[in-house]
Amino acid sequence: MFFSVARLRLAALSLFTFPLVHAHKDIIFTSSVSYCAPPENLLVEQFDVAFFPSNNSLVFNISAASVQANVNVSANLFLNVYGMHPVNITIDICSLFNGALCPLPLYVFNGSESLALPSSVKVGRDLPGIAYKIPDLEAFAQLTLTEVGTGELKACIQSTLSNGWSTHQPGVSWATGGVAFLALFSAAWQSFLPGSIAPFRLLDLLGLFQTIASSGFFDLNYPVVYRAFTLDFSWAMGLFSQSPVSSMQKSITNMRHLTGGNLAGSNAQGSVALVNRKLSPYSSAEFAVPQTLIAAVKALPRVDLSVITRRALAEDEGAPAHPAVRVVETVTSQSSNVLDAGVPIYVNTIGIATANAFMTAFFSALILLAITIALLSMIYGVIVLASRQERVHSKWLAEVQARYPIFARAWGLRIALICFFPLVTFAIYQWTMKDSWLAILISVITFLAIMGAVGGSVSRILLFGRRSSPWLLPEDLPAHEPLYGQYRVPRYYFFALPLVASLVRAIVISAGKGSGKAQVVVIIILELFLLLSHIVLKPGKTRRADILTTFLAVIRFVCAGLLIAFLEPIDLTPIPRVVIGIIMAVLFSITVVVMFLNTLWNLGLQRLWVRRPFSALRSRSTESQASLGKTTEKDTEKGVATVLTRPVNPTPTDGPLVDPEMNAPGALSAITPTTTYAEPSSANSTDTTTSYGAQVPSRWRSSFLQPPSRAGSDSTHGETTSPTSAPPSRMSHSRQPTIDEARVS
Repeated sequence: MFFSVARLRLAALSLFTFPLVHAHKDIIFTSSVSYCAPPENLLVEQFDVAFFPSNNSLVFNISAASVQANVNVSANLFLNVYGMHPVNITIDICSLFNGALCPLPLYVFNGSESLALPSSVKVGRDLPGIAYKIPDLEAFAQLTLTEVGTGELKACIQSTLSNGWSTHQPGVSWATGGVAFLALFSAAWQSFLPGSIAPFRLLDLLGLFQTIASSGFFDLNYPVVYRAFTLDFSWAMGLFSQSPVSSMQKSITNMRHLTGGNLAGSNAQGSVALVNRKLSPYSSAEFAVPQTLIAAVKALPRVDLSVITRRALAEDEGAPAHPAVRVVETVTSQSSNVLDAGVPIYVNTIGIATANAFMTAFFSALILLAITIALLSMIYGVIVLASRQERVHSKWLAEVQARYPIFARAWGLRIALICFFPLVTFAIYQWTMKDSWLAILISVITFLAIMGAVGGSVSRILLFGRRSSPWLLPEDLPAHEPLYGQYRVPRYYFFALPLVASLVRAIVISAGKGSGKAQVVVIIILELFLLLSHIVLKPGKTRRADILTTFLAVIRFVCAGLLIAFLEPIDLTPIPRVVIGIIMAVLFSITVVVMFLNTLWNLGLQRLWVRRPFSALRSRSTESQASLGKTTEKDTEKGVATVLTRPVNPTPTDGPLVDPEMNAPGALSAITPTTTYAEPSSANSTDTTTSYGAQVPSRWRSSFLQPPSRAGSDSTHGETTSPTSAPPSRMSHSRQPTIDEARVS
């Protein structure tokens, strides 16, 4: 009976959910349209093409205009998919729309048609099935119109194609943002606990996201699939996907135009049609549209020929919706909106103009800073209110309130480290465009501010470690712990290496645009240097930390080396470039998963792993006090010293009683110190007897009894004195009673 009811409920649920289920149907359609040859007498404003392999048919929608009378043309349709040419057919224009296009009319006409391809043309046979599934398909269709009789070229339209799949998914951006928020939550509440690693892993995670996003900034011929993958992490650089006509972008564009800026904004129809024709998926030379032709077309009347035929794109009701290209982009030789490789293509793809990139990242950083200040103020207010309650008398609350300024300054430094790479990169890039004087002024102020905040902390730590002792950094400079806290004390300076690498990377991206070869060479050298530094220095406090940071360095170095395949002079064919791009995306995706698991581990998963009940766990303060003087096996292997205080010799429990006065702290100081015979100058001397009755090596005795000189303060114990110094003279001394003799007496 129970199973019957369950089946009925499942059947009812399936009836309600069935209309919501829709399978992805195989289809290839146009995603952008542009000219592939200078038009002379024919201007095409819209050209939508869709191919359905299920019935081997083509559906198209066209809007075009002719300014020359009595012109009969024939059309040639050419399809290129990853360098393959599955379609190359000629179409009789006079047979379409009941002959309305023969000759070409002198008006702007709109029409749509569905054509069944002849049985001799088997696109499904020549086009592999993976073309309908692979994300970010690199294919384009080309329509060429030539005059009948003369063969003169009248128009050439090139349209990029898509299958509806892409690695750029809003869900991925939300997922990675969720991982970042989880790491932020873990780092925030564990910041109050001494020795926590979660705050440092937050910086490592966001650094990984910024590395992935910025890997699409170089002047390289990226495959579309990898460029789309990097867009999922654009938010880590302060670039959030938005419409070109959004309030923020319109405000930034207006600000630039009012302050001397003349660069164009982002195109509302998308950036694919404006991509430089030398880059993927285009491979042709640039062209120009005569301005006289554009002016003549604007004066023509418009006729909608779609009423002649009703076989339109919507005829196939089962086909998934696909974007319609509204306007064919016209590009002139003097046009300033052609997008080059690197930052221009990247930011315009997500609706941000190239000249607006810095101001967009700047506003994102301001919003992040405002949120941080608000949260810190709210937390401090809660602590103050709780401490004023008469019912609350807690020592830990008073300690938290006393140390809260240090906590706030440490988080301010973390925010500065997060914003360092994006702001420096786009600030320098803004200087290279020479657009708006106000945008340049703001970028200069921002650059100086972020360099002062981060550079000042770096300088202070390095100077303190050199002039004083790095062992005192947690006591004297606790607010700067986000920089040095995750490294061993002997390697406290290691934090400077990733910061310098980020600065060099920002300079290479911004100032090195236009030379992809130089950018790739510098990045490979930089990542190799970081990898070797991790392997040689082993800066982490534990072996697990070294393994994780070395793994991240290996992934960065390997992906930097794979960028060589995207250099334009190499001219690698499309399929190998796409395969390499997918490999890079997979490597970075695995790294993101590893960092996500590490975030869960630091959040408390290790307690579940070792299966220790929370009630059995002692307080962190008790553990820290009990662990003083203890050195783990891993730390012993790494040579980490954990001795904080001089060990106290325990009193033996067996044997004769000891006078309590002899165990007093000042008992030894009350005894008159004895003098010893200095060891003779002879190197063969074996006299190691002292007045305390113990035999120690002479080299240790001499080094501890003699105060070190300033010149030799950095030398190790055990170094002999300079041979030029005179040997000490032998002095007489009287023997003092030992502790045992004093006890007997």
